[in-house]
Amino acid sequence: MDFKKRLQRVLSLSVMKNDKGKTDISLLKLVNYNLLFFIPILLSLLLALWIGKAYHAYFEASVAVTVRILMIYFTIIIFFFIVPFIREREKLAGVRYSILAFFLVGVGVTLPSMLKGDFSLFSNLLIYFGSYTIITFFMSPDVLGIEKNIKQWFKHHKQLNIVAVFLTITLLYIFGFAATYYAIYQDQTNPKAFNFGFEKEVGYGTFVYYSVVTFATVGYGDITPLSTAARVVAGTHIILSTVVNVLFIAIILVFVSSAQVMSEETTKEAIEKVEEEEKRGFKKEEKEILNVEREVEKVDRNRPPNNGWRPEVVEELRKL
Repeated sequence: MDFKKRLQRVLSLSVMKNDKGKTDISLLKLVNYNLLFFIPILLSLLLALWIGKAYHAYFEASVAVTVRILMIYFTIIIFFFIVPFIREREKLAGVRYSILAFFLVGVGVTLPSMLKGDFSLFSNLLIYFGSYTIITFFMSPDVLGIEKNIKQWFKHHKQLNIVAVFLTITLLYIFGFAATYYAIYQDQTNPKAFNFGFEKEVGYGTFVYYSVVTFATVGYGDITPLSTAARVVAGTHIILSTVVNVLFIAIILVFVSSAQVMSEETTKEAIEKVEEEEKRGFKKEEKEILNVEREVEKVDRNRPPNNGWRPEVVEELRKL
């Protein structure tokens, strides 16, 4: 068994050890875990609604937009506690099933409104899904198919998994926050929530561009948030995007700094392999030499005295 297979076996045994004593997830558990997600979300929605009614004037936005903004923070808090809670109690496959079930139920809830052409509820889910993914990446990366040991990420071609996670979070945040900006723009409570440095028609695509610029923390100044609601969302967007970008830039730096070490380890392994093969070759040659010496000794022992000559002939030869 080569080194790669042995290491994969060790990793699989590590996962089995973490899952030891945990039973397979059942349909009832999936229902319970979805309730564990949606009941706190429903309660936080009621809390956000109460806060929105009381403080929407401060946000310079309608109650609906204020609730939408507050739910960004509440869902992050909920996921922060529920993700590790489920991971501690379920096997890896069970956690993945619970995440998939949460996504499907979330999409199912918004499906009726989407069929009517209203994608506002679904756009809210994009930010929630993005926050769910990044919290899972932080707290249980093995759920996303990535080992917890960062040194192993670049030894077993896990770069694609990491890139996929980064792109998923990026796209979810870009389109989710774009929808939130667009909702603030369309809110009649404050028609001047944004200042535009151009005279083109403003639509959802405009805020997708603004969301990309904000996520990249560039800020060209052609679109400026003016209302409290717009500034709060933009500030939150910048903080989350900074966390995501810094995290993955750090991962790239780890990869670059580890490249030389991994190259040296590969060279060392190759040298050790050659030396081991040479040792085996030397042992094989020594064994062959010993076999030859044994055969020679055997022939010498079986040879007749005086090469089989008659004694009188030997005596005459001695006289000569």
